[in-house]
Amino acid sequence: MSENKTCENCINCMYEGSGDMYCDIHKDFPYVYEDFCPTENYMWCNGKKFIER
Repeated sequence: MSENKTCENCINCMYEGSGDMYCDIHKDFPYVYEDFCPTENYMWCNGKKFIER
């Protein structure tokens, strides 16, 4: 398993285009990246839900 647990490397992180990514296991599907920048929801699970891509 990867030592680098980040949203970008997690299978639960989905690309939505234009630099946006969201977490598909969070109940509200929040953006973790918006316009190529991390949001306040980035790494909301602290790597506990991480599954390597």
